[in-house]
Amino acid sequence: MNINMQKKNLALISTRPMECDDNYKKSLSNFGISLIEMPLTKISPLKDYGKFDKIISNIDEFNHIIFISTNAVKFFLKRLNKNEVILPKNIELSCIGPTTKSMLEKEFNLPIYFPKEVYDSKHLLQHEIFNNIANKNFLIIRGEGGRETLKDGLKLKKANIIYGECYLREYLSLNLKRINEYAQKYDQLFLLITSLESAKKFMNHDIRKNFSWLNSINFIVNHKKIMEELRLFSNVTSAKDISLDSINKIIMK
Repeated sequence: MNINMQKKNLALISTRPMECDDNYKKSLSNFGISLIEMPLTKISPLKDYGKFDKIISNIDEFNHIIFISTNAVKFFLKRLNKNEVILPKNIELSCIGPTTKSMLEKEFNLPIYFPKEVYDSKHLLQHEIFNNIANKNFLIIRGEGGRETLKDGLKLKKANIIYGECYLREYLSLNLKRINEYAQKYDQLFLLITSLESAKKFMNHDIRKNFSWLNSINFIVNHKKIMEELRLFSNVTSAKDISLDSINKIIMK
């Protein structure tokens, strides 16, 4: 029998923004996994949507919209509905990961382009849809700030780019003492980190002082760059994506 199946106390600490719904928690619970939400990131709406609303009111000017995250989709849809804007049928849509793709597919009857294997900006730009895009107008939907990889890649292809920034991202600190308590309570503890910036923030904690017990935790990430950031630890596993099935396969193997 699988060794993890014999254990009664398994827990997953998610450092993603607090957005897990009851079905997700229930599904984990059915596998005997407790979900603990300890976000490294807080997502908030903008105080003023004047600039963003003006951008989407002129949505017909864009050939292609790229969504950076599920939060980008959520806030975009809220403003789209509030302003009663209808997405043009001839516009192209793309995103970084499969969860974001699923959200877009539920809302729009359009093809959604995304990387097939590695879910990041670099591999998205390798998709054939981004060939011959000189002088085309791209709208990137994201939170305020962030990395410039996608914009830089599009500029190299001579595209025109505008950011549609529709939410705020605040990085938080984790309570290592509480995590240590969970490590003592559960037979096996997993810590999910799904962004490079969050990984960097985590490593800015007092890691070396707490390394002896932190190294007993199993880290789950979704990109090799995050693995590299956490290379100090011996138990880091990369998931293909952060779907429930992918997470469960790692925890229950």
